[in-house]
Amino acid sequence: MKAINLIPSESRRGGRSPSLGRLGPAHAVLGFLVVALALVTVYVVTANSVSSRKTHLASLKQQVAQVQTQIMRLNSYAQFEKLAQARAATVRQIAATRFNWHGALADLSKVVPANTSLQSLVATVSSSVSGAGSSGGSAAGSVRGDINAPAFALKGCTHTQDQVAQLMSRLRLINGVTRVTLEDSAAQSSGSGAAAVSSSGGSGGSSSGGCSANGPSFDMVVFFQPVSGATGTGVTR
Repeated sequence: MKAINLIPSESRRGGRSPSLGRLGPAHAVLGFLVVALALVTVYVVTANSVSSRKTHLASLKQQVAQVQTQIMRLNSYAQFEKLAQARAATVRQIAATRFNWHGALADLSKVVPANTSLQSLVATVSSSVSGAGSSGGSAAGSVRGDINAPAFALKGCTHTQDQVAQLMSRLRLINGVTRVTLEDSAAQSSGSGAAAVSSSGGSGGSSSGGCSANGPSFDMVVFFQPVSGATGTGVTR
């Protein structure tokens, strides 16, 4: 016998689906709710993400403000450190270019013989100021300009030329002396009678303080080791 299917063709499995026109209001409401749920979900996720990022941004701004406050507080220390370093560098530069005049004069007082009197002493740190306020005669001129270094320009008198040579030899014993140059040494006229200042600090006539009336007067320059970076801005008399 031949089997016969009694189910209507539109209700059979695998048949055509019902058309949209046959969907009821319930299906439309269900579709609207699905779309609304999707939109709400997207909105909530987006809102949460924006809120989280705003919170993170506010936290970063707060951290930046705290760091800037610390920088401003520490900036004064940095400026003080720079000022301290600049002052220390200035002190080191001054110390490096300073010449020990006190020690040089102390050594000079020890080596000048008792029979020698100094009429003038001009101490200069550089040849560029050798003539400033000088009253030491020609020794502060041409010879002083030969070497750009601290120097004594001496003018004085003694008994004999041998004692002048002895004085030059003793001047070489001063610490740091590199050269002793004699500019002039000539016998004084018997009637000059010029006052002289002795190495012991006293003063008197031409025959006092180790100088005789006809003894030679001398001009000489005592050169010291050059000072690194010295500009020579002063004269000591």
